[in-house]
Amino acid sequence: MLEYRIRKGENSLVQSPVIFLIHGYGSNADDLFSFAPFLPKSHTIIAIGAPLLLTEGSYAWYHLYPKEDGTLKAELTEVQRVLELISKNIKLLINKFNLNPLDVSVLGFSQGAMLSWALAYNKSDMVRRVIALSGLIHEITDTSKPPKFIAYSAHGITDMVIPVEMARNSILPLSRKYNEIEYHEFNDGHNVSQENFSKMLIWIEKTNL
Repeated sequence: MLEYRIRKGENSLVQSPVIFLIHGYGSNADDLFSFAPFLPKSHTIIAIGAPLLLTEGSYAWYHLYPKEDGTLKAELTEVQRVLELISKNIKLLINKFNLNPLDVSVLGFSQGAMLSWALAYNKSDMVRRVIALSGLIHEITDTSKPPKFIAYSAHGITDMVIPVEMARNSILPLSRKYNEIEYHEFNDGHNVSQENFSKMLIWIEKTNL
């Protein structure tokens, strides 16, 4: 099982709703777990850690390789293996802590956001909500069918790691086509501004069951 951090939900439900946190490239499970105090107390919050060690305290979900044009690419077979690994661990944690399999949210940042989109589209029976921050929709993700989930997506217009044009090309068209997907831009870089964070929390509260 992957490394994880957990804050159990405070509710009287037999099965707690859950939000899984999926960190970005070069980070670790503790990073997004810092969001936990601000997320709904009714929900169990679980931050999972990537398996690939880069340097001490720095992990990734899959390798990134430089292309001739300066952008980065990934091996699709490796991304697919990681997607299966995350899916397996989500199922294990749902069973371990008796969580509600019908009320699962995934919140990802950067590489974690790409995997969150892939989970929601490719494992549509698993995910009810997606919160995707500073990412894009990976080419492994099939977006040809209408989403069976709802999503909040946000990007910084001065993002130098994943330029906003990438999000505009992959996410913005879907948000215009489907009401289930919200897309927002903020005057920010490759991080989560206070304005973005506040808007995200309002969306989460609004879309709680």
